Amino acid sequence: MFRVACLGRRGLVGLLLGIAALTLALVGFAGAASGSGTSYPRAQSLITSGTQWGDIQGFNPYFGNYAVGTVGLCNETLLRYDPLKDKYINWLAKSAKFTGAKVYTVEVRPGIKWSNGQAFTGKDVAFNFKLGRFPNAFWHDLYGTLESIKVKGLTVTFTFKATPDYAQWQHLIWNLPMVNPGQAQTIRSAASLESYGQRAPIGTGPYELDVAGYDPTTRVVWKKKAVWWASEQKIAPSPKPTYVIDYAQHTCGWPCGPNLFDASGDLDNGYIPAINLYVGSGVLTYFPKAPYYLSANTAWLTPNTTHKPLGDRAFRRALAMSINIKDIVAHDYHGLVVRANATGLLPTWKKWVGQKQLTSLGFSYSATKARSLLATAGYKDVNGDGYVENKDGSSINLKISVPSGWSDWETAEAMIVNSAKTAGIRITTDVGDYNHYVLQRNSGAFDLVIDTTSQISDNPWSYFDFLFHLPILGTQTSTNFSRYVNTKPWNLARKLDKTPLDKAAIRTSLMSRLEKIELTEVPNIPLWYVGAWAQSQSEFWTNWPSSDSKRNFFPTMARGYMQMTGIDFITHLESAS
Repeated sequence: MFRVACLGRRGLVGLLLGIAALTLALVGFAGAASGSGTSYPRAQSLITSGTQWGDIQGFNPYFGNYAVGTVGLCNETLLRYDPLKDKYINWLAKSAKFTGAKVYTVEVRPGIKWSNGQAFTGKDVAFNFKLGRFPNAFWHDLYGTLESIKVKGLTVTFTFKATPDYAQWQHLIWNLPMVNPGQAQTIRSAASLESYGQRAPIGTGPYELDVAGYDPTTRVVWKKKAVWWASEQKIAPSPKPTYVIDYAQHTCGWPCGPNLFDASGDLDNGYIPAINLYVGSGVLTYFPKAPYYLSANTAWLTPNTTHKPLGDRAFRRALAMSINIKDIVAHDYHGLVVRANATGLLPTWKKWVGQKQLTSLGFSYSATKARSLLATAGYKDVNGDGYVENKDGSSINLKISVPSGWSDWETAEAMIVNSAKTAGIRITTDVGDYNHYVLQRNSGAFDLVIDTTSQISDNPWSYFDFLFHLPILGTQTSTNFSRYVNTKPWNLARKLDKTPLDKAAIRTSLMSRLEKIELTEVPNIPLWYVGAWAQSQSEFWTNWPSSDSKRNFFPTMARGYMQMTGIDFITHLESAS
């Protein structure tokens, strides 16, 4: 999800070296952050980039490429989630929890106001959840499980028709942004939910839009509010930056816009190859040494199980064993990512991984064992060209696809092709841009793709849902791109969803069974854990998150992370001056 385009890898590294050779002194602008016809004092501005790709598509927090900071800086959520401590953070809600087998109760924190001065109330919460009545709302299915929503003052009670989807519902609570009912009263249909937009969104967060500085082709500018409920109630520090300015990137990519090396930028959330060369020389990362970044999601080699021979689990396992992931981590990423274990479960979910089962059923790179497994399963080199054929003697030539210009993935793709060759598996590249890649992946027209769709979350249920979700549709947009059909793990995943979150023993047992199926069936092949790319410098702002401090926050502006601990990294920054 974090991406830097698209100088070639060699060209970007060379450019970095050239900049470093000049000074790497990190001296800032003489003056102000400017653009879009409006300038801002540099020492009061937190300047970020690397998240927004292409033009900004307004401030609708429900769909698409909305402005960075819309959720988190402006529109807040009832709860937040800290993935490093694995705990929920009461936020707009003083408390939010299941108070009965079919009852969920939200107690709204008193004293919160919208940026227009109106009080934030229980009725506002109910209004937002009721937008789920429209079929294109991402929480529509969950909304359909409700019997009623009742409001009494600051208390909102949700009653379910049957056993709740506990995991999904709790996930929704910290991911549904609260929009202002006065502005959102224009939402009266599915079409108006999708087209919803406003010139200046009204929110409860610490910042509001600076309309004069906003340019959808260039940047969004957020200006600090005079009063923010969280700092007023001493729940969070008042943020020091007067302005948060996030720059969009287009085809030129980094460093065409603000960058760290001349201090025109403070935080870059894009992937920058060879950044490890500069850590300790003015550039900061979360860890002071490899892997430098927190892990954000898993990179998979996704096989299309509807294509021969990828429907055969023995072939999929042999393919998994043929890939030298350690080599990719060392020579493509130079230690900037972490090799994934065979479950693919992220490091934050380590407690849920059955280590004994992983040891006995997992797989690792071995071309020799991969060739042996292929031979046992009936895949042999019939014509002597060095590649195995199908069991019926027909040729195998699998196509692998990644987006053109994603240099690290293109390098990994080439390494996968060469690694699989040593096991006798022929793979060739399917070249195309990002749109081609997405079309192939979503429509099922591919053989193999590298994919990172499933993100870090509060619960491994989201991960198993990604792997096993049924039914398979003509177009898959967010889950089960491998089109793997097996009702057993899907039913287990649904049971996991409907198991209360405090039933740890039952949840552990269910996840063990799911992991066993995953390890034996190999519906997806875990490769590496993708870093939450974040590079910063301290010419203007200090106290960045780091592993060797108490500021253990995700230092990223990426969508979905601000309602985790992204807002905390901003509120804990200090002015260098």
